[in-house]
Amino acid sequence: MADLNKTYDAIVVGSGASGGFAAKELTEGGLQVLLLEAGSHLNPATDFTTHRWPYEMPFRGFDKPGVRDSVYPNQYTADEYSRTLYIDDRDHPYTTPSDKPYRWIRSRCVGGKLLHWGRNARRLSDFDFKAADRDGYGENWPISYADLAPYYDKVERFIGVSASIENIAHYPDGKYLPPFPLNCGERIVQKLAPSLGLGMRVVPKRAAQRTVAINGLPACHYCGSCERGCDIGAFWNSASDTLQAASRTGRLTLRPDSVVRKILVDDTGNAKGISFVDRNTKKDYEVRGRVVVLGASALESTRIMLNSQSRYWPNGIANSSGLLGHYLMDNFGGPSVTGLLPVLRDREPVNEDGKATGVDIVPYRNITSKHPAFIRSYVHEGGSGAQIFPWHAKTMVGYGNQFKRTVRSYYGAHIGFNTRAETLSRVENFVELDRRTVDRWNIPTLKIHCKFGANETAMAKDAVENLTALFDALNAEHVQVDRNILTPGSMIHDMGTARMGADPKKSVLNGYNQTHDVSNLFVVDGAAFVTSGGYGPTLTIAALSVRASEFILQKLKRGEI
Repeated sequence: MADLNKTYDAIVVGSGASGGFAAKELTEGGLQVLLLEAGSHLNPATDFTTHRWPYEMPFRGFDKPGVRDSVYPNQYTADEYSRTLYIDDRDHPYTTPSDKPYRWIRSRCVGGKLLHWGRNARRLSDFDFKAADRDGYGENWPISYADLAPYYDKVERFIGVSASIENIAHYPDGKYLPPFPLNCGERIVQKLAPSLGLGMRVVPKRAAQRTVAINGLPACHYCGSCERGCDIGAFWNSASDTLQAASRTGRLTLRPDSVVRKILVDDTGNAKGISFVDRNTKKDYEVRGRVVVLGASALESTRIMLNSQSRYWPNGIANSSGLLGHYLMDNFGGPSVTGLLPVLRDREPVNEDGKATGVDIVPYRNITSKHPAFIRSYVHEGGSGAQIFPWHAKTMVGYGNQFKRTVRSYYGAHIGFNTRAETLSRVENFVELDRRTVDRWNIPTLKIHCKFGANETAMAKDAVENLTALFDALNAEHVQVDRNILTPGSMIHDMGTARMGADPKKSVLNGYNQTHDVSNLFVVDGAAFVTSGGYGPTLTIAALSVRASEFILQKLKRGEI
């Protein structure tokens, strides 16, 4: 139970990738830490549906008619299996301009979105940290790959990342467990793709999912239901990994069901604590801390800062630059190609989707030469093989026994790749408070302004053309091409709204995730990002959180914060 009359060494807000690692590192460094989480504890034995068959679910894993539209229309990755892992949109409203839709996907529970994430664990490189030096667009990060590499190492050694060593400069290798093996279709693509002359290179997915047990954490048992929550904790999630490590120190106090309203300030404008609301009773509380660390996710941390208004910070705490909320980014996705490989027809059925990992086509645009239509790059994520449901049947026509025989013949022949790409940072993509719209706890929510531009459109066009060429070379059948870019926010990679920078006039944070204006306030989630990369931010978020935590410990020891 939290002692709200106590002054903690550090208050951490959020228990996901960033908050979980901050809690671990700060408690292991000797600090008394209060961790505030807006959601509740979930019990994997009762709240996860990891091993349930479709016939055990009332709606076979889909939604009861009308429920999605009325209860969680924005949580498009949720379904009957994973519903408990997502918010109820009725309690958590937000607004957007009519011509700029945005999907804000959230999980309020101990562990956050890390309970059901995609597990992509790729490092950024100086192609990302120093991208402005290469193409002249935007700003560089105030740190380099060399600055962050030791912290990537530390994170990977603890969580376990299964991957292969590839020696690709713009796709840095890490401290890896053995990779998940590729299946037949993935090996076919791996052999053929380089022959197209596009620079495509196919590697096993770099997954924060363990092929062997390490640090007392179990290995994957190939059930293939990661998006429902892992009931044995075989992939990196803070509930089973970092928070357990923090708890073992005896210096962590976790208070769930604590919805943060704002950061409290002292008579110098520095942070002195947190104002929060109990999720169930709606009663207000305050608690004090020497340091405040926000890891609530990019948009939620920014919302807290914008709501933290005072005579010192009339436009939100640490917002002297006026840029808090600006430069919102989300990796864009959507362009994809799927098909069936005739060489894999009439195979014996095997459990190929149990490993829940596939392959990546490593970024190959704007690496050694400049593309004339766009800057930056993208990755293709994909895979092959048998799945529990023969989705390929929807691409076929016919009826009766012949139709059934055709569907069975192609079972296991599926191949598909999508695109995950970099979105440019733009000042006109931003969030602001919408004081006319409040959540269930009467806290003003956000109005989100975000739209993709010409660079993203050109990149998507190129990606589909190249994937189509690959599928032509594979002699794939029943090919389906989707050229559409998904609505911003759909990748669940919100970034950039309190970005790092060397110049306080152009940024909110310095290179250690410390706000320029308030020395004892840190933001360790995706809000810190300067560029989005095209490869998923979660591993980088964790590495930044570990680095910031080390900095906090040093500064506190010296009495400098």
